[in-house]
Amino acid sequence: MTRPVNIYFLSRIQQEEVFRVVFWHQSGGREIYRTQYHEIKSLKLLSDELIRAGARPEDLDGFFFSFHIPYIGKEFDLLKFTDKLCLNIELKSTAVPEHQVLEQLVKNRHYLGHLGKRLLLYTVVTDTMTCYKLSLGDELIEVSFDEVASAVQKVRKNHSDTIDDLFRASDYLVSPFNTPDRFIQGEYFLTQAQDMVKKCIINDADSSETGNFFHLTGKPGTGKTLLLYDLAKTFSKNGKTLIVHCGLLSKGQYKIREEMDQLDIIPVSDMLINGFSLEEYSYILVDESHRMYSGQFETICDSVRKRDQVCVFSSDPEQMLSYTEEQNAITEKIRALPEVKEYALSEKIRTNRGLQAFIMCVRNLSHKAKAQIDCTGVELNYANSTKEAQSMVEYYKSRGYVFINYSGATEGESPYAAYEEDFDTHHVIGQEYDKVVMLMDPSFYYDEDGVLQGIPHPDPDYRYPNLFYQGITRVRENLALIVVQAPELFHKIVSIVKPEE
Repeated sequence: MTRPVNIYFLSRIQQEEVFRVVFWHQSGGREIYRTQYHEIKSLKLLSDELIRAGARPEDLDGFFFSFHIPYIGKEFDLLKFTDKLCLNIELKSTAVPEHQVLEQLVKNRHYLGHLGKRLLLYTVVTDTMTCYKLSLGDELIEVSFDEVASAVQKVRKNHSDTIDDLFRASDYLVSPFNTPDRFIQGEYFLTQAQDMVKKCIINDADSSETGNFFHLTGKPGTGKTLLLYDLAKTFSKNGKTLIVHCGLLSKGQYKIREEMDQLDIIPVSDMLINGFSLEEYSYILVDESHRMYSGQFETICDSVRKRDQVCVFSSDPEQMLSYTEEQNAITEKIRALPEVKEYALSEKIRTNRGLQAFIMCVRNLSHKAKAQIDCTGVELNYANSTKEAQSMVEYYKSRGYVFINYSGATEGESPYAAYEEDFDTHHVIGQEYDKVVMLMDPSFYYDEDGVLQGIPHPDPDYRYPNLFYQGITRVRENLALIVVQAPELFHKIVSIVKPEE
């Protein structure tokens, strides 16, 4: 659990390595934060100035220093809470442009606004002690240091020692599919990595006189879909824009299509409809592009080259559901385009690290040796019959879990047909949920190398392990697995969460 620190006592330490170790120990961090010397110096200068302004060492207790909201990459320099107030002070060792100061404090208001507290938002440039605050109207106002010191005094008593429960990644993760209203209204921010990729693509698209191909890659949960849709929103302000979704459209996508000007969203199958043409679009963005057929891919590429359009493909080659998708090898074809520019998102922002590690180990048991497993968000269950499993599924659905079943086949009986699903794996492409429950049965087994395998699916084009991976990677926070009548499989999955002896 993250603990607050006394910034006066902490700032007395000026040796970088010693500071890092003491801060890690006192704050209860899981890993040593690589604090830079200019951050340590700024903290000391602020603390010294607060003492000169009349603060006592005990008034500088209860601060959370360099706190990161888990999994989304947002950091605050200093936070302190009471029942009614939240004080945030951002430290700058040297002057930066005022528009950057304003942008940061506006973002901070966004991330802190859900707390329901009165927000006191400041930036202090510590080499000159120039101070700014963010007004209620989101204006940047230069203030005296005395005002900052007064704000510190306001939170000196009855401060909170807890912070982890105040911030859940799902409070901030906006999905165009699941929360379209927030996406349309712009109630989100991109991570630093997403924003950097966006700027590169926008700048390259603006500077080129001919069509451009871009390739956005990343594993599940890295933010590809939000970035792609944010790019589409930006492009649509400059010209008619099309998103081609290689799957079934959700209600959220229909809502975005209806409410946003110059932005169309179609399933890839609509490209075959008579009368449909790519000609009218300046920008074409393809989501889940690894699911396209080769002919669809070539149609898009031909249009982009002929009409100097901008095209952004988004793909994750690990998320292919069928043998056909693997044989089409669209991701490799995108990378073979001579004019393509590829950007990769690597930092997962949707799934917590414990779930990431567990999912990795379920797919390949050998990963346990190199993964730090924190499985507090995982519940493992065993059912001795289909009836028991059905009751367990209903139990989890009553707790708000989404039950993702395996896509069936037009011919042949699926072993999972007896279960009443919320969605199958083909209907959750691109979706995300806080809580997910899934089943496994003798359709799955581990080979001698510890790699998850599956028996043949009733549809010979589908692969059970791929369908499983598609479903399990939709989860954000809590995962329940129910293993049905497969004791050896269950034993091996349980070994993932078993502590080392």
